[in-house]
Amino acid sequence: MATIKIIGDTVVDATREELAVHTAETWIKRIEELFISERSKQIQIGISEVGMDCRKCVARKLALTPRMIDGAWKPFIGTAVHDALERGFGERWPEEYNLERRLFVHEYKDLKLSGSCDMAAIIDDGKTVVVNDWKIVGNPVLAKARKGEIKDQYYIQAMLYGYGYEQLGNEVTHVALSFLPREGELKDAVVVLVRYDKTIAIQALAQLESMIDAAEIVGWDAVIEKQPKASFCFSCKRYEQTDSMTIESMI
Repeated sequence: MATIKIIGDTVVDATREELAVHTAETWIKRIEELFISERSKQIQIGISEVGMDCRKCVARKLALTPRMIDGAWKPFIGTAVHDALERGFGERWPEEYNLERRLFVHEYKDLKLSGSCDMAAIIDDGKTVVVNDWKIVGNPVLAKARKGEIKDQYYIQAMLYGYGYEQLGNEVTHVALSFLPREGELKDAVVVLVRYDKTIAIQALAQLESMIDAAEIVGWDAVIEKQPKASFCFSCKRYEQTDSMTIESMI
């Protein structure tokens, strides 16, 4: 719980003082309620999750496995920054950028893979785009990005966005990951421009198809069991918490 600190020399009635403290505690607690968005409730796999290091979680997503719905402060900061950037770029430079464009990337059997791409900068003849995804990150991730080291999950996500724009008829030359500092100043930001490679997207989608095909033969439980788990995975923890819950607690 957040600390509530009262200062000032004015004498205040104890009841009113207690009411003021309770009021402050209430608005702090309500921030956590804002963490839970429609996106956080989604159990179907999204473009940003296709390249996750934890393949067990990828399989669970494909199997539409229920998980604990929760949120946290750092992702909430990221969501708030994304919203502000979308609004700012949209109001000031609407002709230069496609913002939060919904992309349909791939369909295979029951899988329909789609998602919203943060931004695509329109260049040259209006058909060529540079795709961009914002990442609001801490200093360790920024330091790695500065050396050109990015997670496979981010790399594949960016390529899939590029693939989605290509299917709309755009020419994609580069995809970008813009790492913005959660601490520090904007001058610390790092933009990693990656030359677009369609084959990376195709390979990632083929892996999903292989899981789906295998599940038709042996079932999702067996497919999930065989997938490697990342050394520590927050998403796995959410699934495991759901597994341990009783039916009554989930109603």
